[in-house]
Amino acid sequence: MIRALTFDAAGTLIRPVPSYGGVYSRVTAEFGLRIPAEWFAEEFARAFRAVPWPLETSPEIERAQWEKVVRRLHDALPGDLDFTRWFRAVYSAFARKESWTPEPGAVETLQALRALNLRIAVLSNWDERLFPVLEAHALAPLVDRILIPPHTGWRKPAPEMFAEACRRLGSHPAETLHVGDSPDEDIAGARAAGLHAVHYRPGEPPALTRLVNLLHSPLLAQKPQE
Repeated sequence: MIRALTFDAAGTLIRPVPSYGGVYSRVTAEFGLRIPAEWFAEEFARAFRAVPWPLETSPEIERAQWEKVVRRLHDALPGDLDFTRWFRAVYSAFARKESWTPEPGAVETLQALRALNLRIAVLSNWDERLFPVLEAHALAPLVDRILIPPHTGWRKPAPEMFAEACRRLGSHPAETLHVGDSPDEDIAGARAAGLHAVHYRPGEPPALTRLVNLLHSPLLAQKPQE
């Protein structure tokens, strides 16, 4: 029986507005440089992949890693943009309400799960910027815990991250269901740690609102598969 659920944040409970590239494009335009969102989307993905993210981490490591990613993105830009000012601007932009919106059904799903007296945590590889975003969109009051690498010392898919979530929720891994959009960080990571897992694909079924029905599936009464 499922007694607790953990949710990824970006790409599962919330999504950027209009997109990751769109936020970068909007902020960069404030510096007088107009770059299409599509360009930022491609370059950001390339920069993020080029920077190795250690599973064991700290607040200092997380900040430094983001600075490395954004530095690569900056170096690919035309012109002579002041990196320090631009980094601060784009970094803080993702902490603002207007840069994010809840995924369809996110609020209703969390409300329904709360009504079932299930314990709920957000388990994200993001940082402290997540807290004001979840508060601004009225998602924070609907969960019991919000866990991020700067506070736990680990990033998904490290089993320690999932184990810490279960500990704080007071649930056994086999009684816990993780929902996320990343096949590696969320699904493989959760199953390796002994949790059940549901792969959320934005825009495709099962939608978040179907999670309540999924909890009655006989598959979730079985031992999680690795």
